[in-house]
Amino acid sequence: MKKRSKRAFRRIPAVLLLVAVLIASSASALLPAERAYASQATSYTYTLDENGNFIRTQDAYLPDKTITTLNLSKPQDLFIDTENMLYIADTGNKRIVKYDIKKGTISAELKHEGFVRPGGIFVTEQGDIYVADSGAKTVFRFSKTFELKEKFEKPNTPMFADTNFEPNKIAVDKSGNMYIIGEGVYNGVIQLAHTGEFLGYFTVNKTRLTFSQALQRLIFSRAQLENLVDTVPTTFSNVFLDASGIVYTTTMGSMRDAVKKHNTAGGNMFKGMVFSTGEDIADIYVDGQGIIYSCSTRGTIDIHAQNGELIFAFGSAVSNMDVAGLYSSLPSIAVDNNNNLWTIDGDKGYVSSFRPTDYAMTVYQAMGLYERGLYEESLKQWNEVLRLNQMSVLAHNGVGRAYLHAGHYEEAMEHFEVAGNRESYSEAFWEVRNSAIQKVLPYVFVLVIVLLVAAKVVSLLDRKKRRIAGTKERIGSWLDQIPVVCDFRYAGKTAKSPMNRYYDIRRHRKGSILGATVIYAVFFLIYMLYQTKKGFIYQYTAIEDMDIGGIVAGFFILLGLFIFCNWLVTSINDGDGTLAQVYMIPAYGCLPLMVSLLLITVCSYGMTYNESFLLTILLLVGAVWSVLLIFLGLMTVHDYSAKETVMSLVLTAVFMAIVAIMALIIVIMSEELYEFLYTIAQEVLRNVFD
Repeated sequence: MKKRSKRAFRRIPAVLLLVAVLIASSASALLPAERAYASQATSYTYTLDENGNFIRTQDAYLPDKTITTLNLSKPQDLFIDTENMLYIADTGNKRIVKYDIKKGTISAELKHEGFVRPGGIFVTEQGDIYVADSGAKTVFRFSKTFELKEKFEKPNTPMFADTNFEPNKIAVDKSGNMYIIGEGVYNGVIQLAHTGEFLGYFTVNKTRLTFSQALQRLIFSRAQLENLVDTVPTTFSNVFLDASGIVYTTTMGSMRDAVKKHNTAGGNMFKGMVFSTGEDIADIYVDGQGIIYSCSTRGTIDIHAQNGELIFAFGSAVSNMDVAGLYSSLPSIAVDNNNNLWTIDGDKGYVSSFRPTDYAMTVYQAMGLYERGLYEESLKQWNEVLRLNQMSVLAHNGVGRAYLHAGHYEEAMEHFEVAGNRESYSEAFWEVRNSAIQKVLPYVFVLVIVLLVAAKVVSLLDRKKRRIAGTKERIGSWLDQIPVVCDFRYAGKTAKSPMNRYYDIRRHRKGSILGATVIYAVFFLIYMLYQTKKGFIYQYTAIEDMDIGGIVAGFFILLGLFIFCNWLVTSINDGDGTLAQVYMIPAYGCLPLMVSLLLITVCSYGMTYNESFLLTILLLVGAVWSVLLIFLGLMTVHDYSAKETVMSLVLTAVFMAIVAIMALIIVIMSEELYEFLYTIAQEVLRNVFD
């Protein structure tokens, strides 16, 4: 994910930045000094393609206002109340600034003699203002008219005695319960009642061990473990409560679960969210529609839907440039009632806003209609988004969901396939398959009954003459006369009775190199079908994205290495098998795996995600069965015990690794030699002709 972010959010081209600076300078000469209006985006907007990679899309937000005259010093937090008033935690100046967005002026300033380092702010629907001050180690509660109502200091309960109380960020629910992020608190989000009573920790980040730490836990003694530094979970960086009372948290220094949407028990409802913000996520804000906005300290902004699906990502890590939309530090983000984004530069003290484009508003309107259950109206809006961007994964998902709820399952499948949404495709496919099964099930039932009755009648009529059994034997004998077919039949017999069949191979009575080669060829074709031709639900990588050459080479190189190295090992350890017999053993033992791969490939076109465990079981059975057959084959042909066979396989793996390393060294040295000789040749030619 970090590599993706670096590729997607690379530095803005110099020409684009230069144009933005010129436009901003021209606008500032015509407009009042405290505002600078930009007319185009100063960073690209990204979204995800069907494979989960970042790709460019239409601009979602354009820089709107940059306010430089508020004299802010190290601002740390923003909040917009129900009256569309912007509150700024002006930490360096020990005050709270109330800014009127509509008028573009400071409405009031909240100052208090107890303020030391006010860094977090939250305003309730009733207008109460909560200020978290880590320097004062206090949470202040003010009325709408800036009168101090209460101060909440460190709880005196014994459960909190050893915990620092330095509140940095705060959120408050409708009952007045406070959710506080404390500096250096690893136990989780501090929860206080409206009376200041400590209620416990709402949620906590999980402790994640590195590989070395996990290894230490495994091999160290108890005394050694006691001398190690305790492993603690990462701390939260921010907290937010939306209008419905759902708690959101952010965690810096972690790519995994950087943003969490918590249920009432504190569990995370988001799984596998994709962020461009990396490990620097600093703030989160949720608007009335449930759209989630998050920002990183390095200046990137992510926008997600209620379910965690990425909608847009924009911003840039470029700093030290006075260009609208670029930051030296971005500690906080907020959204007003007109869907405008508001941000602050923590170093420069600037307040900036972004206005959504028509494209972004069309997306939000479509999402809002869908969430309200207006699927037909939502479908119209999503089609409008597709008109603007035919390859929008977000729009195809939206159209697919609208069709799914409307009962148009085949149309939904088409759009989900374009969007790469396999889970929703599976849901729609289940409905299509269920309808098809209901139509053909009566005919299938009648056909099965007819076939069973016919088989029973034929069996009764042939009980005395046994013509059918004789016919089967004659057909089997005839098939055994065909060279290649007899080898496949022998592989089938090997799967049933491996010890006896491999004993025949050992005595040179059965099996052939030609037959084994044909089986390998068929196995390779089935393997390639399995890799490239499964149904959409189970084909996670498109053919064009595969390294076909690597897959082909890997198949034959691993097979060849295994055969050659096992022959070398068994020759040294008095094995009876010849190279030809070692070559035949895997061929006659791989039939169960071949069949399972073929069945999985075929069944993948008719099974949903709910039945994926059946395919997993099928693959496991085929693989284990084939491995067991090969093991018994090696044991029988080489006349080994089970222990000797295991040791030979271990040594085979070691030899394979040695050969692979030697081959890699030879390739690297060959490339270096080629470069050396090529350089010498160039020098010789240059000296001769010059």
